[in-house]
Amino acid sequence: MRRPALLSVLAFLVTLAFATSARADVSDYGIKSFSASLSTNQAGDHPDFVTSFDLKREPSGLLHATTREIVIDSPPGLTGNPNVVPKCTAAQLVLTDVNDPSGEGSCPIGSQVGISEVTVFNEGGARTFIEPVYNMEPPGDEAVARLGLIAEVFPTFIDIRVRSEGDYGLRATIEGAGSLIPLLAATTTLWGVPAASSHDPLRITPYEALHCGGEPCTSPGGAPRDSGLIPAPFLTNPTRCGAPLEIGMIARSYALPDQPSTAIASLPAMAGCGKLDFDPTLTVTPSSGEAAAPTGLDVRLALPQDENAGSIATSQLRYARVVLPQGMTIAPGAADGLAACSAVEVGLGTSGPASCPSASKIATVEIDSPSLARVIDGAVFQRTPVKGNLFGVWLVSDELGLHLKLPGEVEADPVTGQLSTSFTGTAESEGLPQEPVREFRLHFKSGPRAPLAAPQSCGAYLTHYEFTPWSGRSPVAGATPMSFDRGCETGGFSPELSAGTANPVAGAFAAFTMTLTRESREQNISALALSPPRGLSAKLAGVTLCEGVAAETGSCPPASRVGIGRVATGPGAAPLWLPQPGKDPILAYLSGPYKGAPYSFVVKAPAQAGPFDFGTVVTRAAIRINPTTARATVASDPLPQILEGVPVTYRTIHVELDRRRFALNPTSCTEMQVDSKVASVTGQLATPRSRFQVGGCRDLGFRPTLSLRLFGKTNRGAHPRLRAVLRPRKGDANIASAQVALPRSEFLDQEHIRTVCTRVQFAQDGCPKGSIYGFAKATTPLLDEPLRGPVYLRSSNNTLPDLVIALGGSIEIDAVGRIDSIKGGGIRTTFAVVPDAPLTRLVLTMQGGGKGLLVNSRNLCKGAGRVEVELDAHNGRSIDRNPTLQNDCAQKRRRNTQKKP
Repeated sequence: MRRPALLSVLAFLVTLAFATSARADVSDYGIKSFSASLSTNQAGDHPDFVTSFDLKREPSGLLHATTREIVIDSPPGLTGNPNVVPKCTAAQLVLTDVNDPSGEGSCPIGSQVGISEVTVFNEGGARTFIEPVYNMEPPGDEAVARLGLIAEVFPTFIDIRVRSEGDYGLRATIEGAGSLIPLLAATTTLWGVPAASSHDPLRITPYEALHCGGEPCTSPGGAPRDSGLIPAPFLTNPTRCGAPLEIGMIARSYALPDQPSTAIASLPAMAGCGKLDFDPTLTVTPSSGEAAAPTGLDVRLALPQDENAGSIATSQLRYARVVLPQGMTIAPGAADGLAACSAVEVGLGTSGPASCPSASKIATVEIDSPSLARVIDGAVFQRTPVKGNLFGVWLVSDELGLHLKLPGEVEADPVTGQLSTSFTGTAESEGLPQEPVREFRLHFKSGPRAPLAAPQSCGAYLTHYEFTPWSGRSPVAGATPMSFDRGCETGGFSPELSAGTANPVAGAFAAFTMTLTRESREQNISALALSPPRGLSAKLAGVTLCEGVAAETGSCPPASRVGIGRVATGPGAAPLWLPQPGKDPILAYLSGPYKGAPYSFVVKAPAQAGPFDFGTVVTRAAIRINPTTARATVASDPLPQILEGVPVTYRTIHVELDRRRFALNPTSCTEMQVDSKVASVTGQLATPRSRFQVGGCRDLGFRPTLSLRLFGKTNRGAHPRLRAVLRPRKGDANIASAQVALPRSEFLDQEHIRTVCTRVQFAQDGCPKGSIYGFAKATTPLLDEPLRGPVYLRSSNNTLPDLVIALGGSIEIDAVGRIDSIKGGGIRTTFAVVPDAPLTRLVLTMQGGGKGLLVNSRNLCKGAGRVEVELDAHNGRSIDRNPTLQNDCAQKRRRNTQKKP
């Protein structure tokens, strides 16, 4: 600044002299008085705004301490628009020559926005100057606006910031106030409409301010000075009525900067809010017009502003609520790689910038406000989920000295998934910031990881909205259309199945995998039942069962784990795969009886994706065993369709039974298939199948042994008891069918067939006791305990009743034998269907005596008879044997020999 150097030195020496001679108590530093006023309390009008303060002084007139900083906090809603007035640069203000009447090179007269009556201590006493206040170029992104003035000869800057840590009101700060000429008091008037002709007499230059003896100066010659501008509002009153308004002041000294002095002044509440217009409009456009696909959204909220100097402003927006169409939901795929931003990271309650992870950004934002020099950019970040508020967001912008951090609440209907979003501000602000905004533009990201899923069907849909003004008038509600007109071929249901074992070798243990897939546009899967091929069994022996509360909650013991799972969910080409890396796995456990089935699976699926944790989903699946073929069918309970308002759309369901030595391949190499029944949410039924075949059957041997023995009397007409023992060899192919023909020494005594169980009774487990003619016990390496059960005579379509071995225990197996007679009177029993499952030993005992079905046709001791045995294996091998039908004759002969002398 071009000032006389001598003047500055003298000022410094005078100040120093007073500072050293005074016996000031710096702790007495403070604000003596503070007041503020508005020229009008009409809401939305453009007032002249006056603030006045006086600092405490000693009797000598000197301050107790030199002022370091003055802060003025205006009430929220009292806004300014520095863009309607030319801006003065810092260089123009600093280089002003206060002794040059021409004012050449200094701030333009059109940049003046008010006057300040400044009282300083100089030359041994207090001096008052009337100084022009200029609209300045703000210092980069450090402030939203800046004012400047010449305090006698020293340039002073007043930076305007937004109280981002609280109510988003404006804060004016004089930092680093000059200590050479201490500031004692100031009364500052900012003009509501700086270009108004009523202010022309007070448009002065720094020269005039310094040389007019402290009186208001006019232009040379006494004529008012025109700004040369079209009148436009620089200040605007709040658009909220009835609420008390306060303006605060903080003063700090150099001596005790940590002990500020504060004061509060009251302003009259606003009135006349009924005169304020409020006419917002909303448009919502999907980034993809494809049905049943991920989509972003382009959202434009227009808030027309009345920016004319001669009229009052439009009411500002207090609350906003938008409800997307039903059918448009959260897309699970968006969670893949998504992070979250905490309240600490966003800097909530602070005046600093946000530091949210870039991976938490889900949208970009553009905000157009007349108060800002340009449209500012921002972003929408996913908020760190908390219980009861999983989908909250932050709307953030850190530009032009503004640090905007608005929490948004996103609610997903727990039944339909319909989304509603509300912005209501913070508790401190009682609503959205009371700042004028022309337009909000939000662009939610598109592509396969877009945050939203389009409705399942094409058509027109409505987004409903409700916007509430600060004026207190009724909210503006309405609806805006959007449409989806591509990919309309939806609603089908044809899922595909792929299944098999990792090692397709006959009779070998191998992990079994099943993968069910569904296209994005098809109906969702609601339940499924899977039937592995005959002979694909599981070794349940040694597996701890998950039962009781543990099965209900999924807190199963590790010893019951039998498999793992993966699920893909969500629309489009890139659904979300669960579990995600680093998340808890999906596990399958073996459980006990469930819904009438002997065994069940408990599938524990932690619903974790990105920053979200929806808890643990437990699904049960009953394992039913066909008693004739031993083929299993696994039928799931209804699958969850929505979690915490997020639809679960099953694109892929993958299960792998990977427990060591659990799943066992069949010993048949016949081409078979894995069958399934899959239900959709509308009740459609699909039956996808997967080809299944193992190899290596020729490598399996087949050498079972069967022994039969009669117990009891051996004379003709006696009814002996029969005991048959079958011993398959370990590692051989399993028995597929068996035919046993007794020698002609044994006939069927039809007179002893008294009670026969009907098929209806058998199906209902209601066979009478009289239909039991024997008992059986089967031991298998697949089960911990043997299977036991009665042998019934059951009605048949044949001449004679069937012989049914009804084995029970942890599972039920019914071996049905057809009884007929061969030529010459012998009895033959044929078991045409035997499950492809390994047996260690089978013992069959048929009763004798009065319940005996067999009768001796001759004396058994006169000659041993032989049994004709034909056994077929599942691998195609067969074996014929003629073992002797053993009896008690040999024992009788030994006893008779021992009795002879």
